[in-house]
Amino acid sequence: MNRERGVAQCLMLDVDGVAVTGHPEDGRSWAADIEQDLGIDPHRLQDVFFAPCWGDIVLGRKNLMDALRACLPTLSASVTPEEFLEYWFSRDARLNEAVIGACDVLRRRGWRIFFATNQEHLRARYLMERLGLGRHVDGMIYSARIGAKKPEGAFFKAAARISGAAPEKLILVDDSESNVAAARQAGWAAHHWTDGDDLLMLLQDRKTG
Repeated sequence: MNRERGVAQCLMLDVDGVAVTGHPEDGRSWAADIEQDLGIDPHRLQDVFFAPCWGDIVLGRKNLMDALRACLPTLSASVTPEEFLEYWFSRDARLNEAVIGACDVLRRRGWRIFFATNQEHLRARYLMERLGLGRHVDGMIYSARIGAKKPEGAFFKAAARISGAAPEKLILVDDSESNVAAARQAGWAAHHWTDGDDLLMLLQDRKTG
């Protein structure tokens, strides 16, 4: 029987802040050196691109490449959208090897594991294929795919449907307290992840009910 000490057997795992932790070298923000490297003021990037565009992009309503083509000239950027994304994605790619290793152990024990994350399509593909995260989980459930984002209730409803698991068999591990609260509201178990947590230990100690 696919159970282990009474704990939920379908893990929904956050990506950024849990499985992926920033710049590969030091964990800093991917944009920490963007002004020096690309000549783009990070504050203007926020004002011109992220603030007006990201909400629609992460929900799959706006194409990321189209938005960059429109915004980069305003930022006086000399890079193409493709070069910008390569810079961004490659610098937001530090894998938490302990978490990834724990996923492998859990799957050998019969767990099903999905990333449950607010992402747009291109970075989702980058994470799963270029970084190889797809080898360690059963899939990725992400906001642009389903048209809803954490902590919206619609995200958790869609994630449960895609996984095929009943809410009482699901557990979210996430570094956002609001996402954890929303998961519990949806009938899931949930754990608020903090630096230094041990994924295997926290799941081993958690009981259902």
